[in-house]
This record gives sequence, structure tokens and C-alpha cells, in this order.
Amino acid sequence: MTVFSHIGRTIRPLALVLILASLSGCYLPDRFRLDMNFQRDGDYAFTYDGDLKAVNFFRKIGQGEVSADDKKEIQVYINDLRRDSGFSAVEYLGQARYRVSYRRQSNILKRPQFSFVRRNAPFLRIMRNAEGLVVVEGNRPKKAHRDQLNQAGFDVDGVVQLWTDAQVLDHNAQEVQPGSPTLYRWVIRSINDPMPRMVMNLRRAGS
Repeated sequence: MTVFSHIGRTIRPLALVLILASLSGCYLPDRFRLDMNFQRDGDYAFTYDGDLKAVNFFRKIGQGEVSADDKKEIQVYINDLRRDSGFSAVEYLGQARYRVSYRRQSNILKRPQFSFVRRNAPFLRIMRNAEGLVVVEGNRPKKAHRDQLNQAGFDVDGVVQLWTDAQVLDHNAQEVQPGSPTLYRWVIRSINDPMPRMVMNLRRAGS
């Protein structure tokens, strides 16, 4: 019996296989806390503690290509994640799920783009646009894929927090705690929840 034999009756295994194949380079976040701290000089700190689900590994398990405890396959994704030196810990939990810790410090004015987990398959992007504004935005699969992934048991659960003393021009945070710096907070309980978005002017103070 494969993993796909356990999915709900509302989604066909073939449809799920096709979706997973289209997302084969992705890692889906879950059970996480993601923190960011931005200063007006462009310096920022980014941390992620939680799980990442290796989509391609899960697809292979479901199709019977490998087992969930295949040591060689497990190591493939550990090595892939560790290509980024920001991963300080990567631990395999089973069923294509990895517990990770990630740390990064940089300057968005000097290095105008950062993507987590991967540039070609990001969960969250930080970028400086042509107007010099800094945009933080989450990313997710398109709606048709999200609905079917959700029915198959894939979901997202986590908290995103961002502290800054910069001028925030736009955001969709669910909670704002004024201060120096001000805290913006998003609670994500579903793959269909709105992803975080913020636009900042780092060269001016304000909230």
C-alpha cells in the first residue's frame, strides 16, 4: 500500500502525482516560526525554525520508487538544503519531513534580493524594487494546486513575525504592536491563508 492510497476520496492519486511533479523543486513549510528584523540602514536578520516537507521525496514515496526510510534518498535532501550555509541544523523526521533551523544576516540595500527556501521555488521573498522600496512577500502554489494538496493532507501552519523601525507603506499583518521597533505578526493556519506582504521605505523612520 502506498502513501497515495491513504488520501481522501475527493482527489485521485494521478492528479496528486501530477501536482507533486510540477512542484518537485519545492519544500513546503509547516509547524514553523519565521522571524525577521529590519533596520533602516538595510541590515536585516532572518531566522526560520520548523519543518520543511520535500515534495519530490514525498512523490517518490507515494509512487513506490523509494521507501520513507531510504537512507540514500534522505541524504539527498539533507545535502540539498545544506548547500545553503544558513541551515545550521537539518534533521529527518520521516515521510519526507525535515526539522530545520536557518539563520541569515545581510543588507538588502547591498544585496537586493533574498528567497527562502530556494530562489526558483520560494516560500518568502525579500527584494528591493526599482523605486528603492523593500518588499517582503510570501509565495504559495496556485489555488487549484492548493485545494488538491490540502485535500491530500498537505497544509501550512506557522507564525511570521517582523520587527522594524522603518516606514511601512503597506502590509497585511493580522497584528501590529507599536514600539521601537514595531512588531508585525502573521498567523498562518492553512495553505489557503493570505501570505505575508509588506512594503517598507528603509530610509525614513515611522510605522
